[in-house]
Formats: sequence, C-alpha cells, structure tokens
Amino acid sequence: MSLKNKISLPMFGLLLSGVVSTIPVYQSSAAVDAEEYPDFYNGAENSDKGIDFVKSISVVTPEYCSFIKGDTTVVFSAPGMTTARVLCWQQPTDENPASGGHDAVISEMSLIDGKEHSFVFHADEFPNGPITIRIQAKNDTNKQDICELQLYNLGGVIWNQGIPEETPPGAEGMKLVFQDDFDGPLSISPDGSDATYAAHKTGGGDFSGWQFSDPVGENLPFGQRGTFLRIHASKPYGTKGMSGILSSIRPDGTGVYAYVPSYFECRFIAHSAPGSWPAFWTLTKGNIGKSESDPTRTENGTDELDIIEAYGGYGPKNPNSGGVYCQVSHFWGQEKPGWAKEKLDDGTPNPDYKPTSFRTDTLKLGNRSSWSWSPHTYGLAITETDTVYYFDNIEVGRHPTGDVSKSQAAWFLINYAIGGISGWQIDMDRYNNKTDMWVDFVRVYSGRVMAPEIKVTGFAGKTPARVSASCGTDGAVIRYTTDGTEPDEESPRYDGPLEITSPSTVKAKAFCEGLVPSPTSARPIEEAPGISGSIAINFVTESSSSQHLRVNDAVGLDDVKQAYWNEFVIGTSGPDFFLDSQGVPTGISVSIEGDAKPQIGEPWGFSLETLKLKRGCVQPNPEIVIKGLDFDNYDVIVYLSAGFNSSAGNVTISTDENSGAVAANPVFYFAHGWLAGKHTVSKTTTNDKPDNSNVIRFEGNKAKSIKISLKSTDWWTGIAGLQIIPR
Repeated sequence: MSLKNKISLPMFGLLLSGVVSTIPVYQSSAAVDAEEYPDFYNGAENSDKGIDFVKSISVVTPEYCSFIKGDTTVVFSAPGMTTARVLCWQQPTDENPASGGHDAVISEMSLIDGKEHSFVFHADEFPNGPITIRIQAKNDTNKQDICELQLYNLGGVIWNQGIPEETPPGAEGMKLVFQDDFDGPLSISPDGSDATYAAHKTGGGDFSGWQFSDPVGENLPFGQRGTFLRIHASKPYGTKGMSGILSSIRPDGTGVYAYVPSYFECRFIAHSAPGSWPAFWTLTKGNIGKSESDPTRTENGTDELDIIEAYGGYGPKNPNSGGVYCQVSHFWGQEKPGWAKEKLDDGTPNPDYKPTSFRTDTLKLGNRSSWSWSPHTYGLAITETDTVYYFDNIEVGRHPTGDVSKSQAAWFLINYAIGGISGWQIDMDRYNNKTDMWVDFVRVYSGRVMAPEIKVTGFAGKTPARVSASCGTDGAVIRYTTDGTEPDEESPRYDGPLEITSPSTVKAKAFCEGLVPSPTSARPIEEAPGISGSIAINFVTESSSSQHLRVNDAVGLDDVKQAYWNEFVIGTSGPDFFLDSQGVPTGISVSIEGDAKPQIGEPWGFSLETLKLKRGCVQPNPEIVIKGLDFDNYDVIVYLSAGFNSSAGNVTISTDENSGAVAANPVFYFAHGWLAGKHTVSKTTTNDKPDNSNVIRFEGNKAKSIKISLKSTDWWTGIAGLQIIPR
C-alpha cells in the first residue's frame, strides 16, 4: 500500500506505540504511487471526485451492525433527497437462477423532505448470515448518497457459506495444510500464545487508525456467529477506536505458513464506509522467531503480497472505489526485480516488464457484486515461476515470483483497519462509529510439507526438558535427530514427546507421499539459566497470560535471570511445592501476612516477560514469610511492582533468633518513580534521601526462615516477586 503524501510503507513497517518493526521503512516516488494505485490514490485537494455525494441518509431502525430475523421494518430519513432506491444481494431464486446470485430491488419510493420513511425487508427471502442493505437516494440537483446498512440475518437461506469441498484451481497439485471455517470457538490471543492467531501484526507495526486490540476487555473486536468470524470495529465515546487483525504466526516463528508452491484463500464481506480498509495479505517470514546469533538469519528483504486491499467510502476525499479493490506486490528491503522495472537504465521500455499492481472491478466479474455487497473469495498462488491473484477463482493478475518468496515461507494476515496509514479520512458518525468485517473461511495449500513445530518445555538438567513436535500437513510423518545431524527418511520416527537430559539440538523434518519434504526445524536444548538452586516466586492477582511466567521464561536482574518461576496467586495458600531454577521441588513454604491485597501494576516501560513479573503484586504492607530454607549463605532479591504512581517506602528482612542471621543491612528505602523499564537496585539504608529504585537486594543471609516486609507510604507500590539466590 502507499500513502497519498507519497510515502510508501509496508503495512507492517512502522514505529507505533513504542513497537519497532523489524522491517525498514522505504521512501517512494510519486511515480511509484501512480504505478501501484493509478487514479485510485489521486490525493489531490482540488479533485472533483465524489463531489456529487452528500451525507444525508440516516437509518433510525434497526441498529447498524445488529441481528435480525423475519420481516424487519427499516426506518430512515434522507433530508434534501427526493427519491430512494433500496437493494440487497440475493441468492439464486426461481425468477433469477443465476448461480452467483443477483441484485434485488427491495423498494423504490419518493421522499418528502423532513419526514421519516420506511420499508419492510423480508429477511427470510435473503441469504443467512451477513448482508448489506443499500439505500441509495438522489435529488433534483444531481446530489446523491449511499448508505450501507450492515445486518446479520439469523434466518434466511443458507447459501454461499462454509468451506467449499472442491480444491480451488489455483491450488491444483497441492495439498491442504490449514483451514479454518470459524464455526467453533475462536482461538486468538494477544501474541498467539496458546492460540491459532495473534491479535496484532507479528513483528510489530500495527497500522490501523482505530487500534488493533487484544481479544479481551470491553468492545471486543472478535466474535463468532454461525460459520463466520466477526471483526467488529467500534469507537465508543472518548476512545481512540478499536478493530482487529489476525496474524497466522507468532513472535517465535511458529504458526501457519507455507513454502512454495503455495496457495492462500479467504472469503469475506466488509463495509464500504469512509475509512474502512479490509485486507487479506501475506508476508514472508524473514527473521521472525530468529535470534541475532541464528546462522539462518537473512538480509534478503521481505515480500508483501496484498491479495486484496479494499477502500470504502463515497464523497469528496474518499476513494469512491465502487466495486474496485487493489492487489499489490511489494519487495521490501531488496532491489526491485528486473522484470518489475517499466524502463531500462537507458530509459527505453523494458520488453520483460510485468506490472506488480492490479485493480479488480468486482462489478465486471463473476456475479458482478461488490466486495461490500456479498461475500467473495480472494486467492493467491505462489509458485516457483509465477505469483497469481484470484477473485472468485478467476485469475485477475500475474507476475513472476520474487526471489524471496521462492526461498522463504509466507504467512497470512486478515485485518479490518480503519484509516491509519492508508491516508483516507475516517467518517463513521453516520454508522454510530461501528462497522463489521465478516470472514467466512480461510485455507492454505502447499506442494511442500509444512515444517514441523518443535516445542520445548524446560531445560536439559536434573529435570529433563520435554520436547514435542507437530506438523500441520495431514498424513505427514516426522523424523528427528538429537545429535545435530540432518534428519532423513531413515531417522527415528517421532511418535510422542521426548525427554532430553543433556544439552543438544533437536532437528525435525516431515515427509508425506506426493509432496516435497519439509524444511528442517531445529531447536537447541540448553541448560537452565541462572544460578543453580535459586528459587523465584511471582505474585499474581490471577492466573492469566498477562501475569503468568512460563517454565522457559527467564526473568530477573541480569546476573541472576532464571526460569521456573513459581506462580503464587494472591489470596490462596500458594503452590503445593516450589521448584528451584532446575525444576526440582524444594522443601520451602511461603505465606502472605500483614496488610496484603492483590493489585495489578502498571507497565511503566517494562515489556515481555519482565512486564508479566511486574504486572501482579501484593500491597500495600505485606509480610512474606518463607520457611525451610536450606542454604548456608544466600541473597534475597525483592522486585517492587511498577504501581500506578510514584511512591516511597522501605523493605525489611527479619527472622527469629533461632533461625540464623540475616543481611548486615536489613532495611533499604526507595522512592519509586518512572525508571523507563529498568531494574534499579536500592542503595539507601536510611530514610534521609531514598534513591529512585524498584529492586531491593539483601546480601549474605543465613537464616532458615525469613520475613520480607514492605512498608509503603501509599497504595501505589507492592511486592511483585522475589528470588532466593545461593551465594
């Protein structure tokens, strides 16, 4: 996609909300804009495109984006208009048996200025599921308006929904590796953990004007009805607005993706309103999930293939696209392919030139309905030779496949952006600031077996690491090695989880008859980080992904980061037993006393696993009692929660006389404020001038039982977690 101010960006190449994309941002010339989006992105302030449209129509009932059944009375007003025509796309009927359906006229009427008007919509005679009633109004001075009333028909005729049984022509010779009919519980989480989809653009750079949001909280962006996924965009009063995106891979590189030859397909219907920007597109994986030291990291750039970018809205400064949508191929971070250059270096026409952008007019193809009138299927085939775009199984664009697409797997995204970097104005007031995209299904084919996903729980050591592997290709057999060698068809077959006790590298490869074997997946199994025998406790308000530290999450001060954090849900007696940094059960007991209540802390600049540690806490004046310590000498590290405001106080370590000695400095003071996501250890042992800190470290303890006490001057700070570190 490109911006009207002549800045061309990948959909994902932005710096937003403190998240830096791993993909660079590129400038483009006006010529590139004109080439990719001819006329569509005119962007001129003096353009007369759409000047005959005025915003007049307002629907009184039913509510926009609501659910209906049976005969439904629609009431609307259209000040300044003299006539109205109402249409809705209908399935084949005896009178009009066209297989793709037809446009049905619901009502035609003359209008009286200042009056409300109505008509009855016989919903049972129209398709079940998402439908769009279009009210068109005109007056004697050639002014006009179009209002799209989005509804969901709970009754009606089941037609053109659900995953087709036949293989699409673009996937000929390939095998189905993934499909989702959205007819069951949704599987979405903020980053894709424990779910099929991530609710943000993996790799960073959410780009919608109404923010892509987590699948939790109020005004949820995701819902499910019948065989459809609902992505609901809304902007309640006083908010910035919210909408949704689905990413098929996770930050660790796992998820749904396919190597060439591959085919991606999605069917949906969305809303043509000022600012609506529905899209289905793919990206190559690049370095997502790879560490800086990974030898397979690449600098070859990223291919972005926009299968459909649709832009909604009529009137001045709106796209006025009708049934037109765009398909565009971007080759980010690499030299433009020779065949994509319209002219040679000497300025003469390039005989091998192939365009990388296309405009498809849905009103001239297939059943001749717009992307906002009825659901359509949008497809993309990526082969070793050609990249081919499809609309309802009709080829609508083709060009040679880019080198990066040949060598890297592609993954898909489905999103309903509202405004944002598209550059189009947002004007959803008429629709009460809400709009829907309904997704019927998505599926992925490949001529190559999907790479196995390897999941590791734990580390090589006293407690073995547990290694599991899976493959998304039905009928595939996984072969593996643990000595770092390349698996082949003679390697051991994976039939269940493995237990690994020594540091090693697990490699896995999948094989399936009739398909090219998968790429090799590899995961190193390492020793547990941190100091052996350390014990760590994470105090949380509840067991949730926003506060829960997984077995492999290594958190803490840089010199003592460790895994196997024990989750203590405040208000309970805690875990039955506490694990040490090797995953071995210990004999300690932990209890919470004093003025101790659960609280959720603010991030204050923290991210990832450390944010989870800081998120939950016990406050304002808790006493943490730990008994059964079996160390000759150890440190205790106390992590303070970020809090909702700056605060001050002190933390004390104490014991009874028979238990042994505690640290020489048993009390430290803090004045907790903004620390930009950094752990800062207190150095202040008097209350004269406490330093700005959020970590207390008591060194050189020998007691077998201890009490950690927080005295806070207010309710802003609590104890988020603590560690016991042998010296």
